[in-house]
Amino acid sequence: MKPAQPYLLLIVAILQWTAPLLPFAGLGETIGTQAREGGIPPELPPGIFFSIWSVIFTLYLAFALMAVFRGGYLEDHVGAPLLLAGAGNVIWMLAAQFIGNEWLNFVLLIPIVWFAWEAARRLHLMGGWDGTGPRLVGAALSGLLSGWAVVAISISVPRLMRAILDLAPTDQVWLSLWSALLPAVILTWVFATRVSRSLWFFAGLGWGLAGIAINNWTRTELHWLAIMTVAVGLYVLWRRLAYGARPVFE
Repeated sequence: MKPAQPYLLLIVAILQWTAPLLPFAGLGETIGTQAREGGIPPELPPGIFFSIWSVIFTLYLAFALMAVFRGGYLEDHVGAPLLLAGAGNVIWMLAAQFIGNEWLNFVLLIPIVWFAWEAARRLHLMGGWDGTGPRLVGAALSGLLSGWAVVAISISVPRLMRAILDLAPTDQVWLSLWSALLPAVILTWVFATRVSRSLWFFAGLGWGLAGIAINNWTRTELHWLAIMTVAVGLYVLWRRLAYGARPVFE
């Protein structure tokens, strides 16, 4: 590991906690407020589901502290892509809060997914979780970040589609839902067959899909959309549990 990398990981870990707090200091607009402008869209999970970021940020901070105080094979091999994914996440949050452009938000999510998946791939090649605490932190962090990044991409697609077609959040709700679910399914297949067998990925993904279902059952009251989301989520999880996942490089 390069001498500066552990400290850069720690700086990024701290920035990930501080960036979302800027709107509460009067700097920028919260991402949640922007997402609900014009009405609640069918693909938006309730706010409590975004609390998964606090879990991811806590794991990221733990990984950064491990890199600073112990350093080893795990931190050496997984640290670089996690550093880039975390830095990309900070940039994305700042852009979303201060600029709020749908195209920019979507484009900035792509490198986050790429580097999070690279971290998950490297950890997979190392053997995944080996029963130790540090490896558990690495597996949970790379898996949850990879899965939730897919959720972030998926719920950004309908927002981008509505911006292109000049639709309101409550227009063409079935189109909005499927434009979120299909990318999630496709990206999940790619992850399971090209990247890693991580169950943490499916935990992050399942949490996001559950949020979409609850959003449509309780907030928009579009019950058929909620049922369809649950059906898609259960199918994806069933495929993983019944058939497993085997990346092509094995």
